[in-house]
Amino acid sequence: MDVELDQFTTNYHVEKTEKVSRFGHGKAVLRKIHKNRLVNKQGKIRTRLVNVAERRQLYLADHFTTLIEWRWRYIFLVFSLSFLVSWVVFGSIWWGVYIYREKYFNVICIEKINGWTSAFLFSLETQTTIGYGGRQITPDCPEGVILLLIQCIIGLLINSSMLGLIFAKLQRPYLRRSTVLFSKNAVIAPRDNKMCLMFRVGDVRRTQLLETHIRVRLVQKHLSAEGEEITFFQRNLPVSHDFADTDDFIYLFVPVTVCHIIDEDSPFFSYTPDELLRHDFEIIVILEGIVEPTGMTMQARTSYLPDEINWGQVFVPVVTHKGSNNGHINVDFSKFHDTVPVDVPRCTAREFENSLRGNVEGISNEALCLVNSEQKEDEERKEEKNGETNKAVVMDPSSSETSEKDSVSLVPNGNVPSAIPVTKL
Repeated sequence: MDVELDQFTTNYHVEKTEKVSRFGHGKAVLRKIHKNRLVNKQGKIRTRLVNVAERRQLYLADHFTTLIEWRWRYIFLVFSLSFLVSWVVFGSIWWGVYIYREKYFNVICIEKINGWTSAFLFSLETQTTIGYGGRQITPDCPEGVILLLIQCIIGLLINSSMLGLIFAKLQRPYLRRSTVLFSKNAVIAPRDNKMCLMFRVGDVRRTQLLETHIRVRLVQKHLSAEGEEITFFQRNLPVSHDFADTDDFIYLFVPVTVCHIIDEDSPFFSYTPDELLRHDFEIIVILEGIVEPTGMTMQARTSYLPDEINWGQVFVPVVTHKGSNNGHINVDFSKFHDTVPVDVPRCTAREFENSLRGNVEGISNEALCLVNSEQKEDEERKEEKNGETNKAVVMDPSSSETSEKDSVSLVPNGNVPSAIPVTKL
């Protein structure tokens, strides 16, 4: 059983866990199969870069972006070390200048300095402009004046750089996507006599995103005409909020249902529910918008696998006027992920469109879908039978030329009487 299962889980991560029986008679092996996906449900891209030449040099070349992407613990460490190192370095320089001037020229450069600790405190007071009033440089030491100017300039550079780094990290709209919700599952159901792939999007904040648009990509394996196998081939899936809309802009005043019409241009046009589960693909949803308070662009992502698409279901309405005060519209997010089944034939979108035409002629949708499915199964069965057995053409010489077409039959080799001439295929 393990061999048969592994043949169908080449693109899956199989995790084996052992559980000891409570009576100690044996171990039960549990197998958890996790599908490899490019984007998880939280929007994180699940890729790992390996064997990158000179990665450190590339990251250091763009050091500001590298610092912004660091975690907060490292940011605080860099923030603290930048000031501490500058204080210690300039404190040591001040102490060296003081010793040099006092030893060789008998000149006091800094008043009230009696050791390295007092020189460090003078460096701290100078760079932070505290100025307690006790320690100060004298005009008899020109190198002290130059060193004071250098420390002030470097201190201002450190202050502006660290504050800019922290402000840029705080201003990032990285966590703004946590308030944008996507439905856990997508659904396939008819809408306005068209089979549609649908999912729901909502925003729980009162401040709306500006210029919000959504894009959907289908990622799957693709074999080119030249025989090249593309592992992650991306294909655009056109979506819209309403059928009348031709652009990808949506307005999240209330949760909206985004639709992809499964027509002859859709890759799902010839998929049955069972075929949809057997295929290996991933639908990646990308929502972008401008955060109103900061004016920065944010991006929220999610993805859907074949087993996360429910056939023949629709989303439960979440917008209601009941129980609202002062004319407000209530949005019940407790039902945001809920779906209910609807009466949908388990056939392809192509057969569903044909069933609609047949319904006009007096044939029900279910009957025509069933007929189309049976015809499709018969054709597949005939193709398999023709591929497994050899055929022969049997011709009857006593028949006339007008009945030659009726006297030709296909019989298996070895079952033909010897008196009848046989033309083998």
